[in-house]
Amino acid sequence: MSDYRTFVVPYDFSEHARAALHLATDLARRLESDLHLVHVIQPPSLALAAYGDYGAADSAPVDMLRLREIANTALSDVAAGIEHGPGKIETHVVESPSVVDAIRESAEKLAADLIVMGTHGRTGLAHVFLGSVAERTLRGAPCPVLTVRGSDEASG
Repeated sequence: MSDYRTFVVPYDFSEHARAALHLATDLARRLESDLHLVHVIQPPSLALAAYGDYGAADSAPVDMLRLREIANTALSDVAAGIEHGPGKIETHVVESPSVVDAIRESAEKLAADLIVMGTHGRTGLAHVFLGSVAERTLRGAPCPVLTVRGSDEASG
Protein backbone atom coordinates (compact mmCIF):
# COMPACT_ATOMS: atom_id res chain seq x y z
CA MET A 1 0.00 0.00 0.00
CA SER A 2 1.21 3.48 -0.84
CA ASP A 3 1.58 6.50 1.42
CA TYR A 4 0.02 8.55 -1.39
CA ARG A 5 -3.69 7.95 -0.73
CA THR A 6 -5.16 11.39 -1.43
CA PHE A 7 -4.37 13.52 -4.47
CA VAL A 8 -5.51 17.10 -4.98
CA VAL A 9 -5.65 18.22 -8.60
CA PRO A 10 -6.22 21.96 -9.11
CA TYR A 11 -8.31 22.19 -12.27
CA ASP A 12 -8.87 25.33 -14.36
CA PHE A 13 -10.05 23.62 -17.56
CA SER A 14 -6.79 24.43 -19.39
CA GLU A 15 -4.70 22.01 -21.43
CA HIS A 16 -2.11 22.08 -18.65
CA ALA A 17 -4.72 21.07 -16.07
CA ARG A 18 -5.92 18.26 -18.37
CA ALA A 19 -2.34 16.97 -18.65
CA ALA A 20 -1.97 17.04 -14.86
CA LEU A 21 -5.30 15.27 -14.41
CA HIS A 22 -4.29 12.58 -16.89
CA LEU A 23 -1.07 11.90 -14.95
CA ALA A 24 -2.82 12.10 -11.56
CA THR A 25 -5.49 9.66 -12.72
CA ASP A 26 -2.87 7.19 -13.90
CA LEU A 27 -0.95 7.45 -10.62
CA ALA A 28 -4.11 7.24 -8.52
CA ARG A 29 -5.26 4.16 -10.39
CA ARG A 30 -1.91 2.43 -9.81
CA LEU A 31 -1.72 3.44 -6.16
CA GLU A 32 -5.46 2.98 -5.46
CA SER A 33 -5.67 6.60 -4.31
CA ASP A 34 -8.51 9.11 -4.14
CA LEU A 35 -8.68 12.11 -6.48
CA HIS A 36 -10.00 15.52 -5.47
CA LEU A 37 -10.46 17.98 -8.32
CA VAL A 38 -10.39 21.57 -7.04
CA HIS A 39 -11.55 24.56 -9.08
CA VAL A 40 -11.08 28.08 -7.67
CA ILE A 41 -13.50 30.90 -8.44
CA GLN A 42 -12.11 34.36 -7.78
CA PRO A 43 -14.26 37.34 -6.78
CA PRO A 44 -15.69 39.25 -9.76
CA SER A 45 -13.54 42.31 -9.09
CA LEU A 46 -10.40 40.23 -9.65
CA ALA A 47 -11.84 38.40 -12.63
CA LEU A 48 -12.98 41.63 -14.31
CA ALA A 49 -9.63 43.31 -13.64
CA ALA A 50 -8.02 40.75 -15.94
CA TYR A 51 -10.09 42.10 -18.85
CA GLY A 52 -9.05 45.75 -18.43
CA ASP A 53 -11.49 48.39 -19.62
CA TYR A 54 -13.55 46.07 -21.82
CA GLY A 55 -16.99 46.86 -20.44
CA ALA A 56 -16.24 46.25 -16.78
CA ALA A 57 -17.88 49.53 -15.76
CA ASP A 58 -21.15 48.91 -17.58
CA SER A 59 -21.43 45.14 -17.18
CA ALA A 60 -24.10 43.53 -15.04
CA PRO A 61 -23.13 42.25 -11.61
CA VAL A 62 -21.74 38.74 -11.69
CA ASP A 63 -24.03 36.16 -10.09
CA MET A 64 -21.54 34.16 -8.01
CA LEU A 65 -24.15 31.54 -7.17
CA ARG A 66 -24.79 30.94 -10.88
CA LEU A 67 -21.04 30.92 -11.56
CA ARG A 68 -20.58 28.31 -8.83
CA GLU A 69 -23.38 26.18 -10.33
CA ILE A 70 -21.75 26.34 -13.77
CA ALA A 71 -18.33 25.46 -12.33
CA ASN A 72 -19.79 22.56 -10.32
CA THR A 73 -21.54 21.16 -13.39
CA ALA A 74 -18.46 21.52 -15.60
CA LEU A 75 -16.16 19.98 -12.99
CA SER A 76 -18.60 17.13 -12.36
CA ASP A 77 -18.66 16.43 -16.11
CA VAL A 78 -14.85 16.22 -16.10
CA ALA A 79 -14.93 13.83 -13.14
CA ALA A 80 -17.62 11.68 -14.78
CA GLY A 81 -15.37 11.23 -17.81
CA ILE A 82 -12.52 9.78 -15.77
CA GLU A 83 -12.02 6.04 -15.84
CA HIS A 84 -10.71 5.43 -12.37
CA GLY A 85 -9.94 2.39 -10.29
CA PRO A 86 -10.83 1.59 -6.70
CA GLY A 87 -10.27 5.10 -5.30
CA LYS A 88 -12.99 7.73 -5.21
CA ILE A 89 -13.22 10.96 -7.21
CA GLU A 90 -14.63 14.10 -5.66
CA THR A 91 -15.01 17.64 -6.97
CA HIS A 92 -14.68 20.87 -5.01
CA VAL A 93 -15.44 24.41 -6.18
CA VAL A 94 -14.07 27.03 -3.80
CA GLU A 95 -14.17 30.82 -3.79
CA SER A 96 -11.03 32.74 -2.91
CA PRO A 97 -9.21 35.90 -3.93
CA SER A 98 -6.02 33.79 -4.04
CA VAL A 99 -5.79 30.64 -6.16
CA VAL A 100 -2.61 29.63 -4.34
CA ASP A 101 -4.17 29.99 -0.89
CA ALA A 102 -7.27 28.09 -2.02
CA ILE A 103 -5.15 25.19 -3.30
CA ARG A 104 -3.09 25.10 -0.10
CA GLU A 105 -6.16 25.28 2.14
CA SER A 106 -7.93 22.58 0.14
CA ALA A 107 -4.90 20.31 0.39
CA GLU A 108 -4.76 20.85 4.16
CA LYS A 109 -8.50 20.30 4.62
CA LEU A 110 -8.45 17.12 2.52
CA ALA A 111 -5.23 15.84 4.16
CA ALA A 112 -3.65 15.55 0.72
CA ASP A 113 -0.57 13.43 0.28
CA LEU A 114 0.20 14.91 -3.15
CA ILE A 115 -0.85 17.89 -5.26
CA VAL A 116 -0.66 17.26 -9.01
CA MET A 117 -1.02 20.45 -11.01
CA GLY A 118 -0.44 21.85 -14.44
CA THR A 119 2.03 24.60 -15.18
CA HIS A 120 2.40 26.84 -18.19
CA GLY A 121 6.19 26.66 -17.91
CA ARG A 122 6.61 30.40 -18.52
CA THR A 123 10.10 31.82 -18.48
CA GLY A 124 11.68 35.24 -18.78
CA LEU A 125 9.49 38.33 -18.60
CA ALA A 126 6.24 36.35 -18.76
CA HIS A 127 7.30 34.54 -15.58
CA VAL A 128 8.39 37.77 -13.89
CA PHE A 129 5.16 39.63 -14.65
CA LEU A 130 2.62 36.82 -14.46
CA GLY A 131 4.30 34.79 -11.76
CA SER A 132 3.64 31.14 -11.32
CA VAL A 133 0.74 29.68 -9.39
CA ALA A 134 2.58 26.36 -9.45
CA GLU A 135 5.76 27.89 -8.03
CA ARG A 136 3.93 29.73 -5.25
CA THR A 137 1.92 26.59 -4.47
CA LEU A 138 5.14 24.61 -4.23
CA ARG A 139 6.55 27.05 -1.67
CA GLY A 140 3.58 26.88 0.70
CA ALA A 141 2.10 23.44 0.12
CA PRO A 142 1.51 21.11 3.06
CA CYS A 143 2.59 18.11 0.93
CA PRO A 144 4.69 17.31 -2.15
CA VAL A 145 3.70 18.99 -5.43
CA LEU A 146 4.10 17.36 -8.82
CA THR A 147 3.91 19.80 -11.72
CA VAL A 148 2.96 18.77 -15.24
CA ARG A 149 3.38 20.83 -18.37
CA GLY A 150 0.79 20.53 -21.11
CA SER A 151 1.62 20.75 -24.79
CA ASP A 152 3.00 24.07 -26.07
CA GLU A 153 0.53 24.13 -28.98
CA ALA A 154 -2.41 24.23 -26.58
CA SER A 155 -1.03 27.06 -24.46
CA GLY A 156 -1.44 29.63 -27.22
